[in-house]
Amino acid sequence: MRTHSVQSKLLFVIDNISTGGAQRQLSSLAIGLARRNYKVDLFCFAPGDLLAKPLYEAGITVHWKIKKTRYSPEIIFALSNLIEGAKYELVVSFLSTPNFYAILAGRLIGRRRVPVVVSERFCDLPQGVSITERFVRQFYRFASHVTVNSHHQRLNLAKKYPKIQNRLSTIYNGCDLEVFVPCNRKPFNNPLKILTIASISPYKNGLCLVEALSLLRQRCGLEPNVTWIGQRVMSGDRLEYLKAMEQKIRLYNLQRQWQWVDPRSDIVKQLHQHDVLVHPSFGEGLPNVVCEALSCASPVILSDTLDHSRLVQHNKSGYLFNWKDPSDLADKIRSFSLLSLGERTRMGHSGRSFAETHLSLNRFVDDYERLFSKYLH
Repeated sequence: MRTHSVQSKLLFVIDNISTGGAQRQLSSLAIGLARRNYKVDLFCFAPGDLLAKPLYEAGITVHWKIKKTRYSPEIIFALSNLIEGAKYELVVSFLSTPNFYAILAGRLIGRRRVPVVVSERFCDLPQGVSITERFVRQFYRFASHVTVNSHHQRLNLAKKYPKIQNRLSTIYNGCDLEVFVPCNRKPFNNPLKILTIASISPYKNGLCLVEALSLLRQRCGLEPNVTWIGQRVMSGDRLEYLKAMEQKIRLYNLQRQWQWVDPRSDIVKQLHQHDVLVHPSFGEGLPNVVCEALSCASPVILSDTLDHSRLVQHNKSGYLFNWKDPSDLADKIRSFSLLSLGERTRMGHSGRSFAETHLSLNRFVDDYERLFSKYLH
């Protein structure tokens, strides 16, 4: 492992340190850089600390300033004062709202102008982006650099915002391959055990999986069990989508096959206990849970969109399916159910090999370290 000869001071900005993909990636990056002799601190403004323990063990300080209202200017001033007082040399943020706060605090309102690297961890949905998202992106021209975690989104942003295309790059997610490891004894459950780890919203496309389960029962009497791990305390269109999913589950009498589970941190254990990860989403950056599944040698059934075909090689490390077609997803689940344990194991090993080459934590930290070196003196 390389170490940084001078202990540069970095501040990472994120909403919280809970179990979301962006939060896990930022935490992994912070820990990886701390191991290389960087002085890394975090700034958070929303509740959620399930990932706190490994950060503290790595000697990383987390500064908290919890928002009292949705629009909280005091967060910006608190962040600016922290940057000024601690004399950080670089500020790094993941996600839109943290990006907005970091640019304002680091580049626009403080006496010191520190380099700010912001990162989008999403993609533009077919129906477009929100007014808030468009507003935040107007500030990207003040950032030192913008990263995304998919080539699809990089090309999209470069087309929409040509003024930042020379300060825009793709850095794929990274997984700690000493933590996300293959299972010593692969499961072969009967009935098949499917794992899905995702928030609940229209773009996560859970209704496609519900419909596919109904089709599997009708066509071939196959009744796999689904464990869906994700946050269910929500409002707006997310709540409406959850209600639609629950209604369809009851309508098709799938309650016995479907288990809702709250967010949890034992992702490796969950991947080891299930036969396959199914990820029907059509809107995100690079799905972190898919990267983790590949690292754990768990086969994946994944929607064929965005950068997904770069992650999963069809019929080799898993299956790709048309995210608009529940029938196609049902076909892929059935195809997987017919594989022998040896065939499933070979499929998982193929995914692990891909992860070792393209998704390692060392590669992830290397890529960001090279980027940061342009701004650290």
